[in-house]
Amino acid sequence: MKAIKRAIVSVFDKSGIIEFVKVLVNEFGVELLSTGGTGILLKKNGIKFTKISEFTESPEMFEGRIKTLHPKIEGGILYRRNLQKDIDDANKYDIQPIDMVICNLYQFKEAIEKPGIAIDDALEMIDIGGPTMIRAAAKNFPDVIVVPSPEYYDDIIEELRKNKGAITERTRIILAQDVFAIMADYNAAIANYLQKYYNPDTLLPNTLIKVYDKVQDCRYGENWDQSAAYYKDAFIENGLHNLKQLSGKQISFNNYLDIDSCMQILLDFGTQNYVTAILKHTSPNGVAIYKKDQLLSIKKAFSTDPLSAFGGVWGVNKELTKEVADYIVNDEKIYVDVLMAPTFEEEAYEILKSKKNLILLEFRDFLENKDNIYKNLEIRSVLGGILVQEYDSKPVIKEWNVVSKKKVTNNEREALIFAYKVSKWAKSNSACFAQTDDEGIYTIGIGAGQQSRVHVVKLAAQKAAEFGHQRELKNSVMGTDSFFPFPDGLEVAVKAGAKAIINPGGSIRDEAVIKRADELGCVLVFCGKRVFRH
Repeated sequence: MKAIKRAIVSVFDKSGIIEFVKVLVNEFGVELLSTGGTGILLKKNGIKFTKISEFTESPEMFEGRIKTLHPKIEGGILYRRNLQKDIDDANKYDIQPIDMVICNLYQFKEAIEKPGIAIDDALEMIDIGGPTMIRAAAKNFPDVIVVPSPEYYDDIIEELRKNKGAITERTRIILAQDVFAIMADYNAAIANYLQKYYNPDTLLPNTLIKVYDKVQDCRYGENWDQSAAYYKDAFIENGLHNLKQLSGKQISFNNYLDIDSCMQILLDFGTQNYVTAILKHTSPNGVAIYKKDQLLSIKKAFSTDPLSAFGGVWGVNKELTKEVADYIVNDEKIYVDVLMAPTFEEEAYEILKSKKNLILLEFRDFLENKDNIYKNLEIRSVLGGILVQEYDSKPVIKEWNVVSKKKVTNNEREALIFAYKVSKWAKSNSACFAQTDDEGIYTIGIGAGQQSRVHVVKLAAQKAAEFGHQRELKNSVMGTDSFFPFPDGLEVAVKAGAKAIINPGGSIRDEAVIKRADELGCVLVFCGKRVFRH
């Protein structure tokens, strides 16, 4: 390991730089080179340095666009100290070695987030000299240390002191790798900005550039012997990374999938009334919406299928109350893996945190940011690639077309829309039976993920009967996520007790299904929007 003798300092983010270079100069005798803006700060703090323009014997040009792009700078960084040909060239052209590059880049991403920024101003925030230097230093990491962020200052000082002014190869490699990750993020931000600027209506560009930052490791993957982690999209402000874990065990891969599905259900229902969603394996097994009573909403959602709710993810759309916390903790039939709410009453939190393994997640104003959240693309992996689509965030009712002779009451309309929303979030094929009372709407039977549309209706009805909702099936409503290819699915629903059914319509046999609905005296509504979730 060789001690550092000369460093170049050119930073946009100047936090901590004075303290860092003082140690380099005072403790290790490092010679500093610096550019205009950073040099002014060094001079103000009494730190001796050589101006880049003096070192290169070449002035800054084009209002600072050209400062460090010079053979004496790039050559001093790039030449290989153990290669005689490079040494000969360095001597021939008077190239002096630069052993450390301390440089962070113009903050392009922060600049373009400013409302109404002009394209010319955005272009000026594209760094050229900085990326050139740090890439050169990273490429030549056996001979040059690159410091691309203030976050490394303290660790580097500690290592310099430990190694008498030198840095280990392992640290050099880590820093070099970080540079190329930084550049991937930086270049992606520029490419995406320009793509959106010149093609604002292009949702799916020919080249999709994404960068992800690790948020945390998962407890395990989909199965116990799989490793997993959660990464956030580097360019997206709103996402699951905004959720704050208040207590409980480490979140697993499957937890994240269920949390995502639960959040999307809550986003679909919004912040009005008291909404409860209980999920297992990314499908809802109980949902309720009540005007005045959160506890009743919780109880109704749980009663849909208490067996499947065991070990599930529970979410509410308003501050979780003490009485709900008491109910969850004291009912022996209830076991919750993850509990989510915008906030928790203080007494509720004190009660719930006693459950050591219960994951409590607080999501604050997440539900109020629906438009921003769904600006992103939904990405799903397949072997060798990805499938990309826009999120299915449009209203579930595209048109309201009552195709049966029997018409819909206002009460039935609300219940049908509710049932259709729930069926959207169950895996296709899906079916949801729902019922109403004076204060709200709640599920009584949900079927999901069946290959046959007839069987999923049978499953939903069977589950309703199994968990004590046989009487509630009478005069219930049902939503299903796609059309009936034959009248048989409708017949099963009506036999179970459904008085009104909603689906998107669109089958070549719609007329036969409508005719059968009229024969059975059932309301049938086509809403014109399919809501499959595979």
